[in-house]
Amino acid sequence: MFTGGPSPPFIVNFYAPQNASADVRGRKLNAILAWPDDRLEWSHDYIQILFPLPERSPVNPSAPVVDERVFSAFRSSSEHQARLRDALSRMLKFYGFVLVPRDERKESHFQVRKGSNFSEASPNWVKRFDHNHLRITRIMRSCRVLGLEDEAAAFHEALKLVAQENQGVISQKSLMYWQRAAERPLYLAPEDDEDEGKGKDFLYRHEEMSKEVAQNGDSPSKA
Repeated sequence: MFTGGPSPPFIVNFYAPQNASADVRGRKLNAILAWPDDRLEWSHDYIQILFPLPERSPVNPSAPVVDERVFSAFRSSSEHQARLRDALSRMLKFYGFVLVPRDERKESHFQVRKGSNFSEASPNWVKRFDHNHLRITRIMRSCRVLGLEDEAAAFHEALKLVAQENQGVISQKSLMYWQRAAERPLYLAPEDDEDEGKGKDFLYRHEEMSKEVAQNGDSPSKA
């Protein structure tokens, strides 16, 4: 994937299937995914690494940012996407969900269902507002940007079902950000109030190319 030229960005090496890099605190992906739920709850500087965004984090400025090289690397590597799916699955379990293929013979389409631990895990985030709401927004946007659109959509569907079952519990503001993260054009961040057709240039180009491909009736590429 990266042969010659500049070395791969940190986040690409962090998610590498072999010889993965550690973050600045010496933590590797597998180690973080093995953390118990209570550590995932009280530790606040890993989520920006597991789920990077095109926007720099205001709370963790040193966290990786998705640029065009990172975008292309993940979208061209099924191995990196599988590792990202592992991270998503761990966080889904933390929230009381499980990611499963809609058809076990074909893993390109997924659904998110309540897991056996939902009743235990959900009170931690099914409330009017919680820092996990911000995490959920980040997770969905990151997965979409890096190529896991089906999984992000499935997560959003599960969240909407929970919100319907708990009318008025989760704030409308959180629900709005979740919808924006799941449905907006990729170049437009959830916190942006207006679509001026700008945003990240490479994401804008990707959206425009996807529209053109769809209009021509071809299968859209993830690259």
